Amino acid sequence: MNSELMKLSEVTTKIGSGATPRGGKEAYYSTGISLIRSQNVLDFKFSYDGLAFIDETQAHDLRNVTVEADDVLLNITGDSVARCCMPDKSVIPARVNQHVAIIRTDPDLAHSKFVMYALLNPLAKKSLLSLASHGGTRNALTKAMIENFEISLPQIDIQKKISSILSVLDEKIELNNQMNKVLEQMAQVIFKQWFVDFEFQNENGEPYRSSGGEMEWNEELGKEIPEGWRASNLEDYCEVITDGAHYSPKEVDDGFPIATVKNMSEYGIEINECKRISIEDYNLLVHNGCRPIKGDVLFSKDGTIGRVLNVLRDEEYVLLSSIAILRAKTQYSSIYLGILLKLPSTLKMIKDGFVSGSALPRVVLKDFRRAPILIPQNVILNKFDHIIGDLILKIKQNYDLNQRMSGLRDTLLPKLMSGEIDVSEIDL
Repeated sequence: MNSELMKLSEVTTKIGSGATPRGGKEAYYSTGISLIRSQNVLDFKFSYDGLAFIDETQAHDLRNVTVEADDVLLNITGDSVARCCMPDKSVIPARVNQHVAIIRTDPDLAHSKFVMYALLNPLAKKSLLSLASHGGTRNALTKAMIENFEISLPQIDIQKKISSILSVLDEKIELNNQMNKVLEQMAQVIFKQWFVDFEFQNENGEPYRSSGGEMEWNEELGKEIPEGWRASNLEDYCEVITDGAHYSPKEVDDGFPIATVKNMSEYGIEINECKRISIEDYNLLVHNGCRPIKGDVLFSKDGTIGRVLNVLRDEEYVLLSSIAILRAKTQYSSIYLGILLKLPSTLKMIKDGFVSGSALPRVVLKDFRRAPILIPQNVILNKFDHIIGDLILKIKQNYDLNQRMSGLRDTLLPKLMSGEIDVSEIDL
């Protein structure tokens, strides 16, 4: 594959970043024109989490950084520097703030999606991170650094073929992510019907509360609950409430994964992103109870509070203390516990009553054990597990498939970019 090393300034029509509207966060709106910030730019994908909105006047002031559909977005400051993606078309028209750069390619010279993949190539990423670390106390990529950054560009038709191959994997990953969101919403709807509205099916297949099911007042919860249910606390529901290691073992190049909150994704632990520790340190932490097992519920308790994962199979990784392990007693449902902890009302209760610290908020486990919980009858929990279990398992299967496809994409990416895999004869 014949390629030419070219500066980004030679193959783009625009490179530039924006600004935060006067007034900062207080100037944002609940709807309006999207303002893309660094938290919205992940590697390979755009995130809607924390997407801000501005009004027409603010957008007019930022009109020189209007985002177009085929732009490449690059984070240029802070810990997320060098993260790169393209915007979702649904946020167009949008603007960027000062932490995100727009890279707009000349379509006759460079295919925009190819440029994104080129910047995500491990060698390019390493170079960008090295550039960003020079100079000030905070990682930053200047406009000049981006303009002078060189990428290897084959002919435009080859660029499009490489982009198409990698995009197939990314599109399948995104499809699975969307399916998981729908499945999780279904699980939450059923949970609310059963355990908030108390409309689970009675022995006649009718909704319990609206068909006259017996209710009784519970003083602890301050509301009526179905007869035979009870209010208690997490310590009563769980046989184990603990957390991971309270020290950081020495990192090694080839070893066993140790996970922190930042390694918790929506549906699993990002094993490939975890630091590695020696087998000796790993075995010690397993002995100390820092390895979750199938059926556990993980809860992020330090810094970022409230990420929740159900552990659906045994895997070889251990945890640091920022993640709590909750192990339900055998007669109770871990799926019920996991969904309960994800409820906004539960998270608010935890943050209001069991969090200490301002610089680094954290949940204190000895207090967390007293968190109130509604315990339904076992027969209801068993029925719920039977219905919801398949949904949760499908979510996990989709997540695992995405992990494999991400691994395949990450393996193919440098080989395609270097020409080790020749796509010239592939008919796409």
